[in-house]
Amino acid sequence: MRPEVRVKAVSSVLLLGGAVALGVASRVRWARVDATDGMTPMRTFDVKGADWSPWLAPLALVLLAAIALVWALRGWALRALAVLLAVCAVVTAIPAISMLTSPVNTDYAARAIELAPRYRVLLTTVNQWAPWIVLVGAILVAAGAVFALRSASGGGMSTKYRSPAARREELERKVFAEHERRQRREAAAGDREAAGGDAEPTGSERILWDSLDTGVDPTE
Repeated sequence: MRPEVRVKAVSSVLLLGGAVALGVASRVRWARVDATDGMTPMRTFDVKGADWSPWLAPLALVLLAAIALVWALRGWALRALAVLLAVCAVVTAIPAISMLTSPVNTDYAARAIELAPRYRVLLTTVNQWAPWIVLVGAILVAAGAVFALRSASGGGMSTKYRSPAARREELERKVFAEHERRQRREAAAGDREAAGGDAEPTGSERILWDSLDTGVDPTE
């Protein structure tokens, strides 16, 4: 596996993990609101992650789409995507950090579940481990962005998705590079005279050259 492919694979796994974490966080209970309307017994309302942070589930879907973009893009476009993913990771972490470090916002919890005005909130209890799921997801997304940035100088999609002209050009570069490496090895070993100057291409190189001369793409 080529280095840029391996780096993109790691980035994809990290982004997938971040998407799963945010999807889970959107479905679990973040807080519990105990309220009464003065006429009926006290009721308990659950505030789920999708209520507290409505963007969690859509962001998880965006991350899944970003995985495909990581493989499709390269160069400056991939760098821009990596920066955008890093910004998303930071923005994602802010509400979770605020929830862990600040007193519970009872009014916000009531608005998040659209609690009827007739109810009076008696107690709001926060689920302390729910925001940590978001933080884990944000860390995974940030790490995925770093690996996407590292692969920005790679080759985008795999060879089979590239145009025939691009594949031909890449193959020619590989053939020339291999031929030059072999000549340098022969020169270092003192075989220049025995080889008669330019070394004759090896069997595999000859096949590649013949394919190129006849217009056949040997990568297919």
